[in-house]
Amino acid sequence: MAKQPTRDDVARLAGTSTAVVSYVVNGGPRNVRPETRKRVLEAIEQLGYRPNASAQSLSRGRSDLFALLVPDLANPYLAELAQRLEEEFFRRDMVLVVGDSHDDQDRESTILEAFRRQQIAGLAWYGVTQPLPLDLLEDASFPVVLLNEPDGQRMGNHSRITRLVADEQEAARIATEHLLQHGRTRVAMVAGPKGRHNARERIRGWRLALRQAGLDEGVVINGPFTRAGGVQAAQALIDSGADAVVVSNELQATGLLRELHRAGVAVPEDIAVVVLNGTALSEFLWPPVTSVDVPVSSQAEAIADFVTGTDRARDLSVTSRLTKRASCGCSYFSKD
Repeated sequence: MAKQPTRDDVARLAGTSTAVVSYVVNGGPRNVRPETRKRVLEAIEQLGYRPNASAQSLSRGRSDLFALLVPDLANPYLAELAQRLEEEFFRRDMVLVVGDSHDDQDRESTILEAFRRQQIAGLAWYGVTQPLPLDLLEDASFPVVLLNEPDGQRMGNHSRITRLVADEQEAARIATEHLLQHGRTRVAMVAGPKGRHNARERIRGWRLALRQAGLDEGVVINGPFTRAGGVQAAQALIDSGADAVVVSNELQATGLLRELHRAGVAVPEDIAVVVLNGTALSEFLWPPVTSVDVPVSSQAEAIADFVTGTDRARDLSVTSRLTKRASCGCSYFSKD
């Protein structure tokens, strides 16, 4: 195997010192005369020299890596966010690295520490628990966007940490009101695990819509944010006598729809369905599922703006929108 060219090789060919080669490669800290810079760049091109990324990171105090830490990449919403972030940061000459904690707090801590050792340029973090264990970010020198942190007050005046704020309560209220507009009166809720802040907020929005309509509260079915959680919720939903349901995420909806079909329950004729945090997948479930979405592309852009220093807003706000499809009783082709 041919020996890889080194910085010393570049310096010899360019007729300069290795320090000057470093200044050219790293963009400083000292200025290099234009004619010398040209010789160094020509030598790099001729030799095919590739700078050591780790050494560059140390010299600059950071890398060109941006990190995303999530609890479950099988979640379509988080997978789509990861894809959009990768596109956004690649466009800005940065690289996305992704950690999946598998809903395990110990694994989450280990991954976060590994990211810090890599001297990442920024972090987006969707934590296993809420509130997030912010002590893990103690003395962090990079900007951080918290994707599911409920309490902005705990961050104090830390200008390098912000939240991406999605109104979970409002999203559930929108979903419930839409089902009520279809004449449904017994609306259930497939929520997340008991004790999760986002699960509680979604239940509050569902309850608010029912209360404002003068209707009795339906059944709440708690379970994991997984396909299995949707499967497990199906029989309880059928037994409840509900004629509609708000489902907390697409993974749950996927499992729920399969089990309703197996039980001979027609959607939307017997039970109308609306899902929260929908993605492009909702259109390809059957029937296509009406969803309350948070536009992922705008989230990715806001996150990238913050960590690259373009925007230092204290909170990054996102707005939910209803996408109508067949599962609630709307026309499959509805664009409203």
